[in-house]
Amino acid sequence: MPLDVFHDSTRNTFENLNSHFISKASIIVVNYNGKRFLNDCFDSLLNQSYTNFEIIFVDNNSHDESVELVNRDYKSENIRIVISDKNLGFAGGNNLGYKHCTGEYIVLLNNDTVVDMDWLKNLIECLESDEDAGLAQSLVLTEGIPAKYYEKNGTVNLLGHNIMEFFEIGKDGIGEIFLASGCSLIIRRSLAEEIGGLFPEEYFAYAEDTYLCFKVKFRGLKILHTSKSVVHHKGGGTSANSKPSALYFYKERNRLLNFLIFFSGSFVIRYTPYLVFNFFMKLFASVFSKKYSAGQLIEAYMWLITNIRWINNQRSELNAIKTKNENYVLGHLTSKLFNGYTIPQRIINFFSLLYCRISFIRIFENK
Repeated sequence: MPLDVFHDSTRNTFENLNSHFISKASIIVVNYNGKRFLNDCFDSLLNQSYTNFEIIFVDNNSHDESVELVNRDYKSENIRIVISDKNLGFAGGNNLGYKHCTGEYIVLLNNDTVVDMDWLKNLIECLESDEDAGLAQSLVLTEGIPAKYYEKNGTVNLLGHNIMEFFEIGKDGIGEIFLASGCSLIIRRSLAEEIGGLFPEEYFAYAEDTYLCFKVKFRGLKILHTSKSVVHHKGGGTSANSKPSALYFYKERNRLLNFLIFFSGSFVIRYTPYLVFNFFMKLFASVFSKKYSAGQLIEAYMWLITNIRWINNQRSELNAIKTKNENYVLGHLTSKLFNGYTIPQRIINFFSLLYCRISFIRIFENK
């Protein structure tokens, strides 16, 4: 049976499709020039022990024949292709895929992954193991990441960076965390509808999974990790073909933007020293490392300054979905600005914690 291919312009006719397409889990795979990863990804998906699912393959206007490969090699009614006429990024691509989902569960999966046979089964079981769970993530084994980093789960700091080895993992492989990686996560469709969908289109790429986690935590729900749902992640599948400088803009802006739109004006005033420190630290680092871009860093900050009205509007909209105050959410974050493996990092972390205590920012260490 040939694959169902949906161009963005045909989305309005989707609701008229025959009901036999309805499935319990909808797996969204966003792709941009990731042809080299797709066979491994799709082969592992089609070998799942949990079989009640559909795959929504969203192509962000690739030019490497990704769509042709899927259309040729995977002729299954469980797979449908949604084609965008432009690159919408991870955020927009998943939003587009979400509009075509019919499942009770929404699952986000990177295209540069290979999943174990019980990946989906264990991910769903984890979410269902706790009635207060809002999100669940898999154990994502990324190439090049040392094994010790998987002994505990991480959180994010006040600059939006991931801090490793933070939350304990239970003997059953399940533990409560803050940050569920967009590489492999699951959310109930009903909850996604309650909190206004997945991501803002403006995010494009990076820190959009943190945005979703903030929404879930402000809703007062748990975010879980399960080591039983295993994903092997190659890295760079969606972003490898984009200009590093452009992506650096999104990295910096989105990380900080999460704090500006989710938290109160009072918090933002106390948060300002972190904004200043982040700017000058990375401006200085850009002199010595190509990992940082002074131009895109400045552009990110200029965007934040010139879009204050948009930020305030977002804050007002997000306030409507909150059931918990910001101190509850801050209690799942850390004041550590670095993982703390060197003496300079430990010194900076000490002063960051001291500042949080003085300014009454109720992070995990200062509840």
